[in-house]
Amino acid sequence: MNIRRAQITDAAEIAKVHVKSWQQSYRGLIEDDYLSQMSVTEREQRWSEWLDQKSHIVLVLEDENQQLCGFISGGSIRSQHQYESEVYAFYLLKEVQQKGHGTKLLKMFSEKLITLGKKSMIVWVLKDNPSKQAYISLGGKKIDEEQVMIGKQQLLEECFAWDDIALILTTAKNHTDLNT
Repeated sequence: MNIRRAQITDAAEIAKVHVKSWQQSYRGLIEDDYLSQMSVTEREQRWSEWLDQKSHIVLVLEDENQQLCGFISGGSIRSQHQYESEVYAFYLLKEVQQKGHGTKLLKMFSEKLITLGKKSMIVWVLKDNPSKQAYISLGGKKIDEEQVMIGKQQLLEECFAWDDIALILTTAKNHTDLNT
């Protein structure tokens, strides 16, 4: 597996991973109608715009065949919370989940933020998403929750925060040491 900075030419593949990971991971949490109507074309247009702006960090995960199978994006905080940065989107295809790749992506993302002088970070995650345990295991503390509308469904999102994102690097190293 390889992690690298995304390029504008990755927009279509990021869009495919974005839609497919939602459809795989959120089945049973989000209405099937909403998931089946998600558009790769629409997401590709958005990702092209976001990547062109270069206003945030986007890292991609590639498999041994250089096929995208995950990504993380984020940058400056978009909410009222007293933190400096935020993960905007973080998705992995089902086949690469729970193998340590997400931890490596989050660690590299955190390293990029630190080089930009950022010290703290948040991430929003659906309350019923089992993947939130990864944030907790890497030192994220729940600081907030809010109702969000996805399609016709009202769902609860939780916000996890790190006062010092260097903690992710230390905790991720300990996870890696335990798994080797």
